Amino acid sequence: MSAALDVAAVIPARDALPFVLEATASALAQTLPPAEVIVVDDGADDRTAAALGSRFADRVRLLRGRFGSAAAARNAGWRAARAPWIAFLDADDLWFPDKLACAARTLAAAPEAGWFFSDGAFRTLGGDLCASWLHAYAELPDPYVGRPVAALFEVNFVLTSSVLVRREALETLGGFDEGMSHAEDLDLWIRLARRWPATATRRALVRYQHRSGGLSRQLEPRLRGDAALFHRLAGDAGLEAALRRSARRREATAHLKLALAALRAGDGAAARAHLGGTWTARSRRLEAAGAWLLSRAPAAWLARARRQRWATRAVVAPRMRLRRVTLRAERALPDGIAARRQP
Repeated sequence: MSAALDVAAVIPARDALPFVLEATASALAQTLPPAEVIVVDDGADDRTAAALGSRFADRVRLLRGRFGSAAAARNAGWRAARAPWIAFLDADDLWFPDKLACAARTLAAAPEAGWFFSDGAFRTLGGDLCASWLHAYAELPDPYVGRPVAALFEVNFVLTSSVLVRREALETLGGFDEGMSHAEDLDLWIRLARRWPATATRRALVRYQHRSGGLSRQLEPRLRGDAALFHRLAGDAGLEAALRRSARRREATAHLKLALAALRAGDGAAARAHLGGTWTARSRRLEAAGAWLLSRAPAAWLARARRQRWATRAVVAPRMRLRRVTLRAERALPDGIAARRQP
């Protein structure tokens, strides 16, 4: 039997047909049904409202407006919800049928937790389905309970569509930062982890979808978002020194990646502008110096260097990869929760 969980599903959508119909259907098909499903129509031009009304009628609550960003749309959704728990679901993702039931069991065993996340399968742009998102980014016990602040400074391993969070926690923190168009999810996970423990499972409970033109594919804005977030965190006096050093390294890494992207585009001036943000982290100074020299090279030489992809793959890429992290539980959960996990 599943533990009770009074939860509202919040689905932000902007020109997301037909994906949003699949996402909404997956929320309604849960073995432990949500108390309400709220779709936030952020000024869609693709008849999202009509399609949702035709297929789901009054089973879905539609919130319409022009919110301007995914962060603002998610905030509008959870603020309109009545349930004490909020579950986020992006319009191009879907939940597997026992997502909420599994989350409820895991949360019942960790009553101190303020939020929950899980692994997820993901579909590539080429259509291939990969079984685990976490495999590339994090190792954690199942179930996990802890405050993964330091790990999140290394890599964002939390899928937004896997997250459940207490409404009171969102109210305390103000939700997503609406001034950020990218990295607003990581920003919230870090703020949550600084205040409340998370609990998590390695089970894949969601399917994450790479979609051409989607937020997840906008590399340069994502890197700018990372740089801005970690610049702020590097100056946060409330963080211990080791975390501020990690923030400086992540900020420098984002600027270095932006510089390398500019070099690939043949724009040496833009590369040098980004490289100014790399010097605060000693671990990135060697690559930054090399990129600076490349930015001063003649255009013809730079074009030849861009064609030498073996150098990027063999030398630069290994040093630029985000670290795979290991999360360690801060306390043991009762044996019964493990016994209730499904294979």
